[in-house]
Formats: sequence, C-alpha cells, structure tokens
Amino acid sequence: MLEYDVVVVGGGPAGCMAAKYAAKAGASTLIIEAGAEIGKPVQCAGLISKRAIEESETKDKSFINCEIKGAIVRSQSQELMLESLDKSAFAIRRDIFDNVLASEAQREGAEVILKCRVKSVAKGAGETKLRISTANGKEEISARVVIGADGVNSKVAKMAGLRVAKSFLNCVQVEGVYKTEDDFADFAEIFVGNSIAPGFFAWAIPLGAENIARIGLCIDKRFSAQSNPLRYLKGILAEHPIIAKRYKGARSKITASAIPIGVRKRGQTVQADKGILLVGDAAAQVKPVTGGGVYYGMKCGKMAGEIAAKASLTGDLKMLTAYERRWRKEIGNEIAFGVKVHRLRCILSDKDFDTILQTLSQEALLQQIQEMGDMDYPSIVFHEFSKNPRLIKLMAKNIIKYLYTK
Repeated sequence: MLEYDVVVVGGGPAGCMAAKYAAKAGASTLIIEAGAEIGKPVQCAGLISKRAIEESETKDKSFINCEIKGAIVRSQSQELMLESLDKSAFAIRRDIFDNVLASEAQREGAEVILKCRVKSVAKGAGETKLRISTANGKEEISARVVIGADGVNSKVAKMAGLRVAKSFLNCVQVEGVYKTEDDFADFAEIFVGNSIAPGFFAWAIPLGAENIARIGLCIDKRFSAQSNPLRYLKGILAEHPIIAKRYKGARSKITASAIPIGVRKRGQTVQADKGILLVGDAAAQVKPVTGGGVYYGMKCGKMAGEIAAKASLTGDLKMLTAYERRWRKEIGNEIAFGVKVHRLRCILSDKDFDTILQTLSQEALLQQIQEMGDMDYPSIVFHEFSKNPRLIKLMAKNIIKYLYTK
C-alpha cells in the first residue's frame, strides 16, 4: 500500500496550490486527478485578475490569452462602460494554467496520478485510507491528511460526511467567432436581464485572437422560468440584438459546469479527527458576485497545504482546525457579503437593472467604480454604491420584496 503524508484529490488551481505548499513544507504529497489530463475539460470563463496571477507565483505566463482593459455592462436599454485604471484582468487558457500549477507542485516534490478516481475514504489508525481506481485497477493508499479539492460535488466531502453545496449556479459556455468593435476588442461584455440569464449574467470574453471569444452565462434555477441554461445560451446566440449579430459560429463544444453559492457552515470544511480538509469549489470558496473561484481557491489552497503538512508531520491532526479559522478570516466576510448581493440581484427586474446602470453612469460614481472597483473584493465598491440615495431606494424596495417572497 502506498503511503503519503498528504493526498490531494483534484488537480485544479486550489488542489495544485495545496499540493505545492504541502510538498514545499516537507510532506510526501500526491495529487489524484480523475481526468486524463490536468485542466480538462475546461469549465471556466477564464477571466482572472492581475492579483490572481500574482497569487499563482509562476513566472511562466504562457497561459495568458490577452489583457482585458475594461468591461461594457449592458441591460435592456442601458450601457455602462468601465475602463480599468490599474487593476487589469486577463483572459487565460485554464488548461495551460492548471498544468503550469501542477508542474510547479511536482517541482516541489508532489506526485501526480491521472485517470484516478476515489472510491472510498475511511479513517484508520492514525491515517485515512483511500480506495482508488486507476488504469491499472483498484488500489489502496493511505494518508495522514486528505485535502478534497474535487469541486462542487466533492466526493471527499460526501464520503467524510460533510455537506456539499445546496445552492449553485448552472453555467454553460461556448468558444466561437465573435466580431467586436475594433475600439473595444480588449473589453469584456456583460449582459444582465431576466430573459438573458436570470439570477446572474451572460458574458463575451475576447481571447486576443482575431474575432474569437468565449460566450456563456449562468442562471440561478431558483429564480428562472427555465431550468436548462442551454436554452438561454442558444436563445441569446440566436436572438439577442447584439450577441446574435456578432456571433458567427462555434469553434468548440458547449461546456457545462456548476458554481457553488453560499458560505459553508462552521465545521463543514474541516474534519480534524478524520484528517480531512476541503478547499476551492468543494468548500464553496467562490465569489458569489462574479462566480470566480481561481483566486480564492489558490489563496486557500496555500493555507490548506501548509497546515496539512504541519499536522501530518507532527502527527497532531487537531492543528487542522486552524485552516477553517484562517480562510474565514481572509475571505469569509467577503463571501457572506457576496451572497447578500446575489440574493438581491436575483429579484431585480429588468427596469431595476436599467436604473442601476443609468445611476452608475453619473460621472462621479463612474470615477469611483473605476478607481475602487476590485473583482476579487467587490464589497469595497458596493459599500460606496450604498450611499447613493437613488440606489438606496431601489435596494430598500427589493429587500422588502425579497422578505415577502422568501
């Protein structure tokens, strides 16, 4: 039986970063990845902040498609152009990005097994035993600590008796030919509206190559007339006055994914007695406002890896409880705030979206957004919005609406 100090289930950004830091701290570390390749299938819009790239700590920038210099947000009848002043974002190739992170984990000493699925997780004497299925058949491995970085429907969480996300967004995306205006070829486009993407938004993200973009959307089924996001995507590709005009056909298959929305209850990301930690989407460490999880996942992955290594090497699994305290201190309040914003967004009417964009177009407010806007910590600018009388009135109306329809 193979024995490790730390086994990480899942080879995404959160898992690779956890493995890198566990190995760096001296723990024998293994990454188990279900796919035949790290980073595939791609289930991400691939738009990350400059801060996220810095968090990755990699000098290899081969994963960058292009720099995104701003965003154009469109509602039914309004448009808001946001130009980034010093907080650029980047469109990236997630498959390449994930492989870069996995390679860096391997350089620190972590091992990787592909085409490997966890069949069971059971606590033994001072260790956790995992039954796995590989290309060579069924095997058993042991670890002092297991880090579940295996996504929104985490098997590690289920097998350990921890809850998986109950609330999530259903997302679909396609890569295709999309002809933007030349002056805005490096701007992302965001489309809001209840007939477009109820409970969230649609996007078109340019990839730097001539007239190629990722077009996709997420919906919150709790506030949607249709439960299938694919219907909404096909609808906007064929009928939206802007998207349908610019979209000239797919060059990839449509991919689907789910994004957890919510804050995990205390005690639901760590099970110290069993040597279990959850990280990334498995721990719902995702920004509810934007749906992005790469930055938070890497940030929490570092914490998980460091703490898992220390606990496994000293034999004191009680140390694992420090992980939950640390990640909640770092991003817990931001996620909780984002959940409130998401709930409010879900009950906004198309007229409300028009009012918001019209209000934010005022020169003073627009300047604030461009100076203070932060895709990783959106609460910073939202707190400023809450001081605007017109937006206060709109929010109050919808909060009352939410309370009566809850």
